[in-house]
Amino acid sequence: MVTVADLVAMPGLGLRPAEGAPALDGSVLRWVATSELADPTPYLEGGELLLTTGLGTRGWSQEWTAYVDRLATAGAAALGLGTGLTHDRLPPALVAACRERGLVLLEVPRATPFVAVSRAAAELLQDQEAATTRLALDLQRRLTRAALGLDLRPLVERLAQLLDATVALVHRDGEPAEGPIGAHPETLDLDLVRTEVAGIKGQGLGAVSTTTRDGDTTVVRPIGLAGRPELYLAVSVPGTLGDPQRSAVSTAAVLLSLAVERRAERRAAERRLRGRALELLCAGDLRSAEVLLAAAEGGRAVPERLRVIRMSGPQEALDDVLGLLEDAADGVLAGTVDGELVAVAPPARVVGVLAALADVLASAGVRAGVGRAVAAPDARRGAETAGHALERTTATSPVRRWEEVADAGPLALVPEALGREYAASLLAPLDAEQRSTLAAFLRHHGSRGAVADDLGVHRNTVRNRLAEIERLTGLDLDDPAARVGAWLALEIAAEG
Repeated sequence: MVTVADLVAMPGLGLRPAEGAPALDGSVLRWVATSELADPTPYLEGGELLLTTGLGTRGWSQEWTAYVDRLATAGAAALGLGTGLTHDRLPPALVAACRERGLVLLEVPRATPFVAVSRAAAELLQDQEAATTRLALDLQRRLTRAALGLDLRPLVERLAQLLDATVALVHRDGEPAEGPIGAHPETLDLDLVRTEVAGIKGQGLGAVSTTTRDGDTTVVRPIGLAGRPELYLAVSVPGTLGDPQRSAVSTAAVLLSLAVERRAERRAAERRLRGRALELLCAGDLRSAEVLLAAAEGGRAVPERLRVIRMSGPQEALDDVLGLLEDAADGVLAGTVDGELVAVAPPARVVGVLAALADVLASAGVRAGVGRAVAAPDARRGAETAGHALERTTATSPVRRWEEVADAGPLALVPEALGREYAASLLAPLDAEQRSTLAAFLRHHGSRGAVADDLGVHRNTVRNRLAEIERLTGLDLDDPAARVGAWLALEIAAEG
């Protein structure tokens, strides 16, 4: 930016600051205006050096105070009085009024035409505009070079370096995702950032917040190209941001948005690839699964021994779980297969994986079935047992292991609703006496004599009852499979 000090330093003008004038470099110069009016402020926009010969001010004394006050209120950068015409020197009352009001006062020698001052100021402003443009372009080029990869941190670091600022990327809750980065990271007021994010996150991707507090300026902008922004760029600089710096922040926001979008596309592609690999693995095609995983980013391999974890629940919650699993250490594979979230991990890692997911599983309605430990070529069997375990989960027991299901006996393998339907349809034709006879028959392993003794009836009665049971149910009670089915039906009915 151009200051009054820059203009005073121009050779050949001979501009002289009045005694006791405020710091010249603190007065930003935006233009030069000339007026002989007693009140020129209606024609000022602020930031002007007002030049006057003082025509009509001869004999002024107390009037200077009101005149200077009007100029200062209008935001004038400085007042330049041409001497040698109306006034031979700067009037003491004017000097005192400018000193009291903090307005820069310059003496313009008679030999210096006002037009020369205007031309010199215009040259400075043109040079400053050109320099601003060059700086903005240079900042854009440097930021663009830093954004060549998918990693966001190099771009954040570069922005902090170029602006001598403190920069951070924060989540929607205001918690840092990257940073704060800069020479003085403690200067970024994260409480302020959280407040500003909360204030603009409902306004979409075009929102921006600029706050000045304790001499620092903090800018917060959303990051993203479409949809709901998940990240926000926070930049804090001492003082104010000039146009090149604001342009650099805007450029960084766009480049970060592109990087986030590219990273999201890459992540979606990698998720599809891993999902397909896990689908092949769980179908028993280990070789094809390994080929796909080798092509994926990071090249994760299938563990030699593994457990399959199958999870179901609300899609948003499953996406959160998938994100957690993707950030896990090497050895854990996760992806979506037929609407389920499938994870594969070495047996020793399963406890840690489930512990990391405990909060989500408890609060988000996600259920998980853990299959038996198998060698990689037997992953299909591991997936099947994980599915059986998943079927046996409940709201109070959202995680079940295959071992728990297997130890509970055959009944644990039958889905509850299907089991009740099967028992009801098989046993419906039988009365209480027939059901008691069938249970005794199964309990005594088909010995009709033992059944007769148990029930206190004749053997022929037992034989007739069993024949009627076979007729009503269609079972062949000499067939072991039929006996198993009848036993399951009686046990399920007893539990109900």
